[in-house]
Amino acid sequence: MPTWAEVQEYARSKYKLAEDKENSFKLVFEYQNKRLQAVIVSRFEAMNREWCDFASAACRLNQMNPEVALRKNFQFAVGALALDKDIYVVRYSVQMATMDMEEFELPLHVVASTADKIEQEFAASDDF
Repeated sequence: MPTWAEVQEYARSKYKLAEDKENSFKLVFEYQNKRLQAVIVSRFEAMNREWCDFASAACRLNQMNPEVALRKNFQFAVGALALDKDIYVVRYSVQMATMDMEEFELPLHVVASTADKIEQEFAASDDF
């Protein structure tokens, strides 16, 4: 059960952070095909618990039909599509009280790769 400070320190030691704030940080992955995908990891409180959230933009609302987005959600083992204004975001949250660092790594990479695959399929360019 890591604290938020421990999660941040782990990420700082393992990755080059594109942004580093008190309650969030951003990592940008570069894939072999030179595509870039940003993931924002943040901390929030809900239901009297502390949570770690992973979010990565995938495409714009006008690039994917909402029914298609809902059908895609059914296929995901980790995360779900959500709308942030007019941007589809792949998002996953885990309770800090039950998280271990393996549970940090898996959703971090799955959220990034899932968002990148959706972006490749639906977006006109590598904007996110």
